[in-house]
Amino acid sequence: MNLQKTFYRLGWLRLVVFLLLTVLLGWLRYDDFALPNATYWVTAGYIPLTALAFWQGKRRTRESHLLIHIIAESLLIAMLLYFSGGATNPAISYLLVLLVFAAYSLATHYAAIVAGLMIVIYSALMRWYEPLAHAHHHGSSLFDWHVAGMWLTFVISAAIIASILPALMQDRQRRLREIQSLREQQLKNEQLIGIATLAAGTAHEMGTPLMTMNMLLDDATNEDGTLSEADVNVMRQQVDRCRHSLQQLAMAGRHANKHGYHDAGDWLERQLHRWRLSKPHALWDKLVLKDSVSVPASPLLDQALLNLLDNAAEAGQQAIQLEARVNGGNWELDIRQPDPNAAGYIADESIFASEKEHGLGIGLYLSNASIEQFGGSIHLQEMPNGGSLSRLSLPCQKEGA
Repeated sequence: MNLQKTFYRLGWLRLVVFLLLTVLLGWLRYDDFALPNATYWVTAGYIPLTALAFWQGKRRTRESHLLIHIIAESLLIAMLLYFSGGATNPAISYLLVLLVFAAYSLATHYAAIVAGLMIVIYSALMRWYEPLAHAHHHGSSLFDWHVAGMWLTFVISAAIIASILPALMQDRQRRLREIQSLREQQLKNEQLIGIATLAAGTAHEMGTPLMTMNMLLDDATNEDGTLSEADVNVMRQQVDRCRHSLQQLAMAGRHANKHGYHDAGDWLERQLHRWRLSKPHALWDKLVLKDSVSVPASPLLDQALLNLLDNAAEAGQQAIQLEARVNGGNWELDIRQPDPNAAGYIADESIFASEKEHGLGIGLYLSNASIEQFGGSIHLQEMPNGGSLSRLSLPCQKEGA
């Protein structure tokens, strides 16, 4: 809700009500109704309230300020009604207009405060008020005043509701469109992050085949310039791997945000096997699985896990240690690198930059962004012996749930 616009509308509303009250009081005085002087002073109180509303419309405001304005106007109306017939004055229906304005413009608990105040004011004015009397005690004049007042109150309420509510509804529709636009933009950004993550992972997987082919070409160039049949077969295998990785990237990019659930242990085993294919010298010496649960299934999570394994392997020279467990409603995987120099690697790690010789430095950032889409998180910390710990946490559910 744009509170500045709301205060401007409140200011125009008060200006209209003040003018109509001035005309009404003038007509009552002309028709010889006995009105106490306090009635005119209370009506004049609309002038500073109107000016204050326009002034607030030019400043940064909060909902509490609008609540105070509506309460102040309600009390002003209550004082005016007290000196002019109380609940018998048909102008008391104007309290409903203020209540509608508050209910649309304020939070629920603030609107409840205004509603309670209106009930208290109406109830009090039924018991305590100064009767509105005609100077010549003509009963017909009082009845005519009451009917005329009811008509005037209806006209005021209809005009105000017809002019205020459409503008408020337009504001609401505009906010809904903005929220929808932001939601669509967020989905697009998530899709882009997913594709970027898959692309970064594919680039890592293709690095080993390309390096192998490059070494074979160097050997051929350094010797007799020809390749043996075995070398040709190896190069074909590496080319097939590259082609397969690109096909996986294309397919996964189309289904990056579609996922179900699969067994966490089976998923981890598959990814370790995939990691071994792309990193033939990758080592791990411990794999502890304490619980059997299901975690979200998505190619984004596959690539995020591979990135974490790559980082852990590159942080030191020792084999990494893996341990999985269930903690609360999350499945946690600890990836430890016991090398005493691994902690320094984490200290140098940056979200947008990296000191890796062959890295782009965005793997960890993209992995974290992907995992957060599924309600998970990544936590990096140093171990007491100087090693590093990467903890992957994903929401899980029990098998068969």
